[in-house]
Amino acid sequence: MRKIHKIKKMKKILLKVSLKFKKEFKRQLRLAIAAAIGFLIAFAWKDFIFKLVQDSVADISTFTEIHFIGIASSLIITILGVILIIISSRFLE
Repeated sequence: MRKIHKIKKMKKILLKVSLKFKKEFKRQLRLAIAAAIGFLIAFAWKDFIFKLVQDSVADISTFTEIHFIGIASSLIITILGVILIIISSRFLE
């Protein structure tokens, strides 16, 4: 009798664990798909944003060396990206 009770209890536990796993798996899968789509969108906009910033730096800079313009553009984009990450993380707390 006790053995049957233990088996039923173990089945309930396994069912709970299985349901939790499926739920978490679906959640993580949705997150992975959203991240992949986000990277795809970012990649699509990357060239446009970099060219726009690069042209702006070239317009306001007295240096015309392409390496300086590329480094300055990358730094500006990085700083703006970090600021956006900080703002969004505080907003989504």
